[in-house]
Amino acid sequence: MVKKKTLLILLFFLLIPAIFNACIQLRESTSALQDKFPDARVELMQERENALRYMSLHRNGTFPTIFFLHGSPSSLSVYNTYYSDNNLACWANIITADRPGYGYSNPGKAEKSIVKQAEKMWKILEEEGYPSPLYLLGSSYGGSVAVKMAMMKPEKVSGIILVSASMAPGMEKTYAISHVFKYKAFSWMLPAMLRTANEEKLSHYEALTEILPHWHKIIAPVILFQGTEDDLIYPENVNFARKKLKNSVYVELHLLKGEGHFLQLKYKDLILIRLKSLIDSVQIKNHLNASIGEMTEKFNLKTSLP
Repeated sequence: MVKKKTLLILLFFLLIPAIFNACIQLRESTSALQDKFPDARVELMQERENALRYMSLHRNGTFPTIFFLHGSPSSLSVYNTYYSDNNLACWANIITADRPGYGYSNPGKAEKSIVKQAEKMWKILEEEGYPSPLYLLGSSYGGSVAVKMAMMKPEKVSGIILVSASMAPGMEKTYAISHVFKYKAFSWMLPAMLRTANEEKLSHYEALTEILPHWHKIIAPVILFQGTEDDLIYPENVNFARKKLKNSVYVELHLLKGEGHFLQLKYKDLILIRLKSLIDSVQIKNHLNASIGEMTEKFNLKTSLP
């Protein structure tokens, strides 16, 4: 048994380079981020004993805001190609954060509760004055947090984009090696980011189960992207979500044939095209509703005259 565990540990460390190349964006210092994005404002917000780092790219007061939520293990830098997209810069403001335990948000200190993670992300948006209209874009575990955020303050969310998001309890892969690294005797060997990801992974069933009763609170339109061959977050997640999103005004699914888990970079252009289309449709609807309201008010005013 001991020999088997030792072999598993050795195999895990042999696989680390491949894992990092496939899915991990190492954290970048604040100075490195500001070098890449000179117009950005990077903040380290203290919330009791916790630190939350986030970055804001405010381009125009009339633009909608996209709030980016990364998966695990990762950091806000995984979306760098979005932040530097010249086309996106013409129609959206950006706020993005290192989720708790990643990047410079208390690295290595996992926050196992999706509820508490969502609360912390709303603290950032509160600090930024609750930008509106607001769109949440979350991938993998970041999608789980985006879902809970929309449950907590449904009136403040104009739309949600979920990419390979974990939503159904138990519908994701957990490697046997993850259970080995839950013990302190082994967990110290892991880099802080992988240790956080492992703790998060092992608590995810309970964390997703906790938010099950609140799916009916989501009213915003939702766009789902999922690979048919995703062996990390199983495709059953989108079927689960479509059944649960009964009160969402609109649900759109992009089931990408033959694709695996890591879609947010490969399908960036498609994701942004569909997001822009959603934003435009919401703006048109709001404009029409405002026009109808003005006409109704005028009509009522006229009919009240002698």
